[in-house]
Amino acid sequence: MKICVLNITPVPAEYLAASRATVDACCAGVLAQGTELALRAPELGTVTLPQYLEDFRNPWFQHLVVHEVIGSVIEADREGFDAIVVNCFDDPGVNEARARVRTPVFGLSEATFHHACQLGARLGALVPDMPGQVAFVQRQIEAMGLSARLIPNGVRTECKRFTESFAEALADPGAMIARLDAQARELVDDGADVVVIACGGLGQVCGTQGWHVIEHNGALVPVVNPLATAVKTAEMMVGLQRALGIPVPGQAHAVRLSADDIARIERGFGINGR
Repeated sequence: MKICVLNITPVPAEYLAASRATVDACCAGVLAQGTELALRAPELGTVTLPQYLEDFRNPWFQHLVVHEVIGSVIEADREGFDAIVVNCFDDPGVNEARARVRTPVFGLSEATFHHACQLGARLGALVPDMPGQVAFVQRQIEAMGLSARLIPNGVRTECKRFTESFAEALADPGAMIARLDAQARELVDDGADVVVIACGGLGQVCGTQGWHVIEHNGALVPVVNPLATAVKTAEMMVGLQRALGIPVPGQAHAVRLSADDIARIERGFGINGR
């Protein structure tokens, strides 16, 4: 099985190389023998990491991200991947892409929160310190029907600006893990019995450091890693589809477009097969 992990924006070459290494480290030992991961990123634009992070809650920027995600998903679909994981906790373009391609598409948020509900009754989440991120993740949880599982004030930010924290994490990941660990313990003290890392980038750093569980007041509390969870979910659901015929995400859509319909619509919008 081949799974495509799709970064969501163009990034500098040095970051893409680092991201490839952290993706491999984060998912090491998670997948079955014979399952392969391939990392892809959009080629358009000249977005740098700090600019991208500061822009992320801007609706126009989000629109451009979704456009690039869908285009990259179409390309991955043509390459023949068995599943595609969009490597961002916002799940940008996931529903739209599912309606366009036959390859099953998975988002980090959906996979992670539903898995977390199997590990505990009360959820807490840690998000990067980016404008509007707490409210956005709270809306995601509400849209999935899981608000009752979230402890009061259950979505909390990493205490440093994410641009600073991520740069630090590449050089000294232990310092960031120590801060996240302290905040996770506060969530547990306030009633959480499972903690979600609600960010793809933070999750990759946590995965490379092997931070997946905390022992607190005599209890083992899971720390759910979004990328590892999503790629394993993709592998599992494709496997169930092959073995039992259970539809994968996208196949259960009430309306499926034919290839002729897709071509007609794309011509109408001036899209050249992407």
